[in-house]
Amino acid sequence: MSAQPPLPSEKGQLAHPADLEAQHLNLLDNDAGGASLRRQISVQLSAEQFERLYLQPGGAKAKGDLAKRFGNPTPLGIASFLLAFTPFACLLMGWSGTSTAAAPTIVGAMYFMGGLGLALAGIFEWVLGNTFTSVVFITFSGFWLSFGFLLQPLQGIATDLGANSLEYSGGIAMYLIWWGVLVLIYLIASLRTNVVFVALFAFLDITFWLLTAVYLKLAHASFDHVPALVKAAGAFAFLGCLMGWYLEIVLIFDSVGIPVKLAVGDMSSFMSRRRRMD
Repeated sequence: MSAQPPLPSEKGQLAHPADLEAQHLNLLDNDAGGASLRRQISVQLSAEQFERLYLQPGGAKAKGDLAKRFGNPTPLGIASFLLAFTPFACLLMGWSGTSTAAAPTIVGAMYFMGGLGLALAGIFEWVLGNTFTSVVFITFSGFWLSFGFLLQPLQGIATDLGANSLEYSGGIAMYLIWWGVLVLIYLIASLRTNVVFVALFAFLDITFWLLTAVYLKLAHASFDHVPALVKAAGAFAFLGCLMGWYLEIVLIFDSVGIPVKLAVGDMSSFMSRRRRMD
């Protein structure tokens, strides 16, 4: 391959193409403000596009440029949550003739999908600076790990305390009460993300309170309306799962560039601070 011939410069002298390229890069690195133009070049997303990718309240973008170099971990977190929560909702509703007695069969999903998958997604969200989704994923990772441990037959917790005893059912009810409070906080925070996320947390919070009512009744040996409450909890849980599956489709489609625009209902401007009038 022959070397490229020198090119004439402004002063009439011959300049090598490599020198011209170096000068061009220097111009990019030194603009009038002293900052690198190359570092200033970025892709601008609309508020709705950003909410499709990063579910951060108010559309606050991740700090730094890690979001440009790393993948979006949100679909991983949502998929991990759904693959543990959807079968659980189906068991609560009694699909295929099953009941809550079949819950130990999905302990593996609770551990490895709900627990491990959500923990990894939460850590990745934290690295990107997405505080809200990081906290949601990691706390729900702890929920599935703790709930799976409770239902693990090898632990024998229900056998030792009695499946319908005050100690067993009452203890679970106290645990679920505070989860209902936490999800309510998440629900309020999600009012600055999108409509789908709000609906997911709303259905999820109702599910926690219905399950709390079930365990409180069992703790006091009151079995009236318990089957109906369990099915209602399963129905609201399944509605929440439908919201999650829809959001998962939106995120996956966007990640591969499928030209199908599915609405999520951007709410990033809701409850925003008013700008000061000059």
